[in-house]
Amino acid sequence: MSTNVITVYDINRVRPPKAPARDDVQDPHFVPAPCQVACPVGTDAPSYIGYIWEEKYAEAFEAITATNPFSSICGRVCDAPCEPACRRTESDGPLAIRNLKRYVMDKLGNDHHLAPVKVTRKETVGIIGAGPAGLTAAQDLAEAGFEVHVYEMMDKPGGMMVWGIPGFRLPPEIIAEDMKRLFKHCPGIHMHCGVALGKDVTLDELKQRHAAVLVTIGSWWGKPMGIPGETSKNVIDGVGFLRRINAGERPTLPEKVIVVGGGDVAMDACRAALRMPGVKEVKVVYRRGPKEIPARKEELHQAILENIEVIYNTQPIEVIDKNGAIVLRCVETRMGQPGPDGRRKPETVPGSERDIDCGMVIMAVGQKAESAELDNKGLMAGDRVKTDWASMRTEDPKVFAAGDGAFGGSTIVMAMMHGHRAAYYVKSFLDGIAEPLAYRTPYRTRHVPAAQDINWEVFPRRDQAFNGLGANPSAFPEIETTYNDVTAKEEAARCYRCDAETGSSDYSVKTREDIFVMARTPVTDIRTQAAILEKRLKPKANPFPENHHASFDDLVLLPANLSRLVIDPYRDACNTATDIAGKVKLEIPVITAGIDALPAEAKAGLGQALATIGSAYLTREPLPHSKAPWLQLLEPGDAPNPGAVGQVYVQPKGFHAFKIAKQPGMITGLVARSEDLEKAIPFALEHGLDMMVLDGSSGIAGEWPELKSYPDFSVLRDAMRIVRKMNREEDIDFVYFGGVRSGTDVAKLIGLGAKAGAIGLTVAMALGGEMVPGGIAFFGDRTEAERADGAASIINAMSAEASIMARCTGKTDVRNIEPEDLRSITLASSKAFGIPLAGQKRGTVIEAAE
Repeated sequence: MSTNVITVYDINRVRPPKAPARDDVQDPHFVPAPCQVACPVGTDAPSYIGYIWEEKYAEAFEAITATNPFSSICGRVCDAPCEPACRRTESDGPLAIRNLKRYVMDKLGNDHHLAPVKVTRKETVGIIGAGPAGLTAAQDLAEAGFEVHVYEMMDKPGGMMVWGIPGFRLPPEIIAEDMKRLFKHCPGIHMHCGVALGKDVTLDELKQRHAAVLVTIGSWWGKPMGIPGETSKNVIDGVGFLRRINAGERPTLPEKVIVVGGGDVAMDACRAALRMPGVKEVKVVYRRGPKEIPARKEELHQAILENIEVIYNTQPIEVIDKNGAIVLRCVETRMGQPGPDGRRKPETVPGSERDIDCGMVIMAVGQKAESAELDNKGLMAGDRVKTDWASMRTEDPKVFAAGDGAFGGSTIVMAMMHGHRAAYYVKSFLDGIAEPLAYRTPYRTRHVPAAQDINWEVFPRRDQAFNGLGANPSAFPEIETTYNDVTAKEEAARCYRCDAETGSSDYSVKTREDIFVMARTPVTDIRTQAAILEKRLKPKANPFPENHHASFDDLVLLPANLSRLVIDPYRDACNTATDIAGKVKLEIPVITAGIDALPAEAKAGLGQALATIGSAYLTREPLPHSKAPWLQLLEPGDAPNPGAVGQVYVQPKGFHAFKIAKQPGMITGLVARSEDLEKAIPFALEHGLDMMVLDGSSGIAGEWPELKSYPDFSVLRDAMRIVRKMNREEDIDFVYFGGVRSGTDVAKLIGLGAKAGAIGLTVAMALGGEMVPGGIAFFGDRTEAERADGAASIINAMSAEASIMARCTGKTDVRNIEPEDLRSITLASSKAFGIPLAGQKRGTVIEAAE
């Protein structure tokens, strides 16, 4: 292979950048791609890129706009943090993700609209400021059913999108396109333009009008440098200058203009200044080096193409008036040690002073928020609104804050993320949730097939045509031209589709990339071949170490002899319905237990799911608004609830006889652990109890008890042994709890003698929980409907799985699975379950429970 040929299959693909840490989503065929993780609003870039290749533009439009209300705007001016995260960056350049977004929005953005949402809530929300954070929050709250009133001091909504970005980068009609789509989609949003906080309306008035107030005032004012002479009339701030330009002014400026700063405002200011009448030369002075400049590389490159000079490692120290013009006195800098923000601080080089002649200086060294009204209320901390990031709340319990005004200058997409986050906490507040789950950006996929272009690996990155200043610079002609159809499709074909997974445990994004490399690496490339071999030959751990614990996985169901079966296990129906003591009917042999620690948001989803699938649950408190049968878990001193279908008593400190009051027509049960059985089972039978919950966990009444110890499967083995010796098998129903994960586990439990299996941790993870040290963590990245769907799906899947296990043993009813249908494959499990291990003499290990 020629060394001068660009290829994406080289040593860099053997050890690619790490996949996102969150390879834990419920969908086994999806892992958030690096570009999606890098996007603050979690845009499903891989899906819309895939749709572009398929020429399904309406679907691409949906994927783009799902989390981004300003998609047309972002197609032109987003800082695109997704692109540096692209795995193709180090090969032949990242995918042009932003340009592809622009391509779709230019095709459909003006005419394609989202369905309108209705106001369904009585509460209203007031939002101060109509920038990207405020309007994103307004859309989210409107979609949740709230009426939203937005108060904006300027004469149109948009904030810095309207007033801070010049038209050659963001034409006004593109902004209007997004605004039209937003307000058509959310007719419950009411704009109040020309209304300034403290002047036209007070915070107290807004609090009286609305159930909650969100402050998104932005960083509207430029920061001074604090150097002598900067009060000169020929020194202006960058954001103020851009505001004048975007209001339509085209002032005649001096021939030489200097812009101080290296961020986005500096880039826009220097390029806007170059287009003003009278200007011949623009320079940018930045105090750090080219590696540290924060401006987006593409914008910096375009500024240089427009002949703007960038002077690095130069720090202004004074502005001096000189014969009607001004001189910017500067010193040379060099990089010192990192500061508190992690960036290396520039240090002055002694004796390096020099003067730069100019006619105007535009200071673009930072922005700040100002509000006398908020300051008088004690809600400002210097130049920012005093806000708690964890809750987006201010010190006023009814007032929230977000955006640049609360957390400092950022980008449009970051401000939108603030808006999503703030809306989530405002909604939680109005829903009466005192301690809502922590917000987290949701990642979603649309399962779009990968592009099938044979040339996908050799297509180079396609940049949009750059138009420069144009024939009439002050008219602000747009600087770039959108892709045509062919270019867009070829660029979309370049995507690695890092989001696509097969669902198997031994195949992942990294493995797929290894396969790509192996298929295309010449045998003579010894370095790459050795790296591949080293990675693939890592030994796997022994699945049965000496300290191996018993597991459901170590029990197998024996298949029936298919030639002698009287049923077709793959076609004949199999009954999965059961009951508890004939009093509670279950469509599925699964109940939910051990989930009292669920947060309110997850409980709501679980309650909704259980009511639709014919299952029951065992908890201390009822699930909200659920019609599913509730078995009340009663600890000593608890009062029975008449709304329950039964009471199940638990004694966390160990079983002892107690007085029991059975309720007519209701189930009465008892929880027992291994050490309790010899006393608890005779007690239960003597008092005519209907059921026993055999607790194989650390204690069903505790918080996430299945995480605190290995399951004790012997509790079911010993319980069956006791009732068989008493010849009372039919007099009480057993439900087992502890480590049940699947329908196969449930089928095995039924074969061991249980009437049903109880799941806790399994359903918690289906509801969006994630295992963390000490328990399960939940986040606010799922809706109630998504949680309900997850819980219903896992329980229905368990039922279907139990059914096929029964059919494969020759049964048409899961209740007919017997111990004889099971075999153990490890000594530990043979002992724990009382199921024979093939090849062992009877009595040498453990006899089956008889």
